Amino acid sequence: MTKMKSWRPYLTVFRLRALMETQYRAAALGGLVTQVFFGLVYIALYTVLFDGANQQGLRDTITYVWMQQMFFRMMFSADGELTNLIMTGGVAYMLVRPVDQHRFWVCRDIGGRMVGACMRLVPMVLIQFLLPGEWRMGLPDGPLAAVQFLLSLGLGCVCLCELVAIIDAINMKTLDKRGISAILNLTMMTFSGNVIPLTLFPDSVQAVIRYQPFAQALDAPIRMYQHAAAMPEWLLNVAVQVLWILALRALGRRMWQRQLDNMIVQGG
Repeated sequence: MTKMKSWRPYLTVFRLRALMETQYRAAALGGLVTQVFFGLVYIALYTVLFDGANQQGLRDTITYVWMQQMFFRMMFSADGELTNLIMTGGVAYMLVRPVDQHRFWVCRDIGGRMVGACMRLVPMVLIQFLLPGEWRMGLPDGPLAAVQFLLSLGLGCVCLCELVAIIDAINMKTLDKRGISAILNLTMMTFSGNVIPLTLFPDSVQAVIRYQPFAQALDAPIRMYQHAAAMPEWLLNVAVQVLWILALRALGRRMWQRQLDNMIVQGG
């Protein structure tokens, strides 16, 4: 019971951030239209690229593209509350909360990203029924693949939020996150599979590229969705995600603690 109470502030901020995200329905609609448009453009390009060869590869790529678009909001969140607090000096009020600041803001970030993604995912799944059969995403590779996908997606979201927490720690030091955000966003888009499916990279680099931290946010769950893994392989994939979460969390907490211990509040 005591342990549950200790988590209450973090579950509360998760719930409040999730509820706040549901208020941005116009933004969700705009994002939905954008993601559907780019999904159709990418599918048209890949259809020409495959040129009738390797139809199974094309089907897998089309599914990958739709899932790229469905979870785009999870990959790129626009919550700037913490940045605003740092830049205005409001971070001083944040420090009086009797909570673990790193865990508090990671839980908040997870709530926003998950709900934001779901607000686009559900209508995009329904849109699939309006498209020609060859343009639709495929179904998961059985019930086991669906379960593996959901678990991997949850771990991927946590891994992503731990990465963002590191950016926030750098922002506390530099008071400007534009540079590090631009670098990380470009890297993330490339190596998470958000621009080009990582499955299309040469076989010679697959063993490396699928296990780097950015791939855990998007590529790993999609692979689970498309092909149910045998238990040893699935445990390996989950272990990689968990290890990256622990490593990023340790680094992020250390950076946060150092910045909070030496923080000079600007503004007020």
